[in-house]
Amino acid sequence: MPSDTLAADLTLVQALRPAAVDLSRLRREHGSMLQIVRLLIGVVPNCDSYLAIWPTGFRTYNLLVPNLLNLPFSVWGFGPSAVTLGLALCAASRTAQCSYCTAHTCSFTLRRGASVEKLAGVLPPAEQTAVAAAEALASIPCAFTAEHRAELSRHFSAQDAERIALGIALMGFLNKFMDALAVDLEDATVEEASAALAPTGWTPGKHRVATPALEPELRARPGGRDTLATKLAILRHVPGAIRLDLAWTRGVPSQWPAVGSYLKARTGHDFPLLAKMRSRRAVRAIATVLRDNLDAADSKLGLPVKALAGLVYATIAGNGTLAREARGLALRADPEMGEATLDAVVRFAAGPAGVELDALPRLSREAVLALHLAKAVSPSPATVPAPLVERVSRALSPEAQIELVVWIAVQQMLHRLGSYLDA
Repeated sequence: MPSDTLAADLTLVQALRPAAVDLSRLRREHGSMLQIVRLLIGVVPNCDSYLAIWPTGFRTYNLLVPNLLNLPFSVWGFGPSAVTLGLALCAASRTAQCSYCTAHTCSFTLRRGASVEKLAGVLPPAEQTAVAAAEALASIPCAFTAEHRAELSRHFSAQDAERIALGIALMGFLNKFMDALAVDLEDATVEEASAALAPTGWTPGKHRVATPALEPELRARPGGRDTLATKLAILRHVPGAIRLDLAWTRGVPSQWPAVGSYLKARTGHDFPLLAKMRSRRAVRAIATVLRDNLDAADSKLGLPVKALAGLVYATIAGNGTLAREARGLALRADPEMGEATLDAVVRFAAGPAGVELDALPRLSREAVLALHLAKAVSPSPATVPAPLVERVSRALSPEAQIELVVWIAVQQMLHRLGSYLDA
């Protein structure tokens, strides 16, 4: 993008718009998944077109959402109340200051039967406990404590408490990606959610409100509480979604220690947090995402740079476990990198905004820009200045930009999940 067209409010999504994948194409290739989301929140989200720029990013999103939310079972009454879950998702998004996800989770919660009063914070003890856990897990640095976990255990079974935590962790991925890119909000979502959210001070913020021109099959679905017809409509699309999920996760174990050995062989790290999880469905999905995102043949950034970007996030989030994992992944991807380079990246991440990364012999200009982008998108909320957007757009392909933000979003999911499991 030429500098003479640079706008002060230029966002990543605006710079990436020419590369966005048309939703009509995604409907032909992944129609079942798009329709399930449309039934759940009323729209096919604009984010799909940008995630699909790097196909692994789109696959990551479509593995995490249904498996960590236990869809469609969670909206059919299995596990914690869908309203309780929705309130936790919305609270996590508000804490992360992601206006996009706050609006979508508000729509999700209203459609499951929540009142406006509940969304405003008038809650019974169990729902208040779920919301408090969400706010603590979504804070940077994390504020979740053993007391939060004990409170969850007082009100929910161990399985249901984990289901709530998995939903909050999922929002870590979604909050980071949507906020970092400043994805356009659908006008139908704003219309549905704004009445409930306006009293909380919510605004679209950096997210432009758009009216997308869509095929009839993808247009916004009217709001209102779920009916039997809604649940049956979801059921109609489940077989197609299951076929995709099975194809993507084929051969991936769902239990420890097999899943740890599987990941160790393919990524160099076993990701021991998976040993602490009960949900086999979530374990398999997360393991698949880690395998795919750490596939050198599919990476446009290169795994050494990607690992360093994860180290930037871990430093900003104050997560020592993630930082150690990132250092190990970086040294495996480039054994000659050396601890000095890793230490320099940590100092850069911990330093004030606007400070340039010192020239390092093993880092190209493109790699340095990628780490600047990682530093800009890692806080909550993300702040990606227009000059950086322009520099990144000149140096990194659209696929590499999406890959980097997806990886930082995966790190935020792991940060929240690990913080819950380790409390």
